[in-house]
Amino acid sequence: MITNLTKEVYIARNPFYATTLFSRLRGMILRDFEGFDAMVFNNCSAVHTMFMTVKIDVLFVDIENSVCGFREHLVPWVPAACCRSAVCVIELPAGTIERTGTGEGDLLDLNAELGIEGKKRRKEMLRPAGIAVPMESGLNR
Repeated sequence: MITNLTKEVYIARNPFYATTLFSRLRGMILRDFEGFDAMVFNNCSAVHTMFMTVKIDVLFVDIENSVCGFREHLVPWVPAACCRSAVCVIELPAGTIERTGTGEGDLLDLNAELGIEGKKRRKEMLRPAGIAVPMESGLNR
């Protein structure tokens, strides 16, 4: 799970971490966000949208897990979007940045987990990001 600690919202509940050469090369090419709600590229500071079929939002994250740049509603066939200070890039469904209120300087938790204790703490601390990341009924108890 990826959370915005500054705004206290969920950004993604089921991120896909592109760690293999094939998954990094393919990225979102000829995919939509079925089965995951974010694609994360570590050790990365730039993306392209060549051969993609959907608009995406992009968060650029620095070494301190702070948002150092973002692009909203990035359309297919953009040759490059980059941020020199980024060490991680997160691709999200278009509209997620706006719905979550995420912006430059926000601190992210890229490896948030919901254990038994975490469910209670997160329920008190974090509010859901509306339709951007639907909450399961089991977490609202």
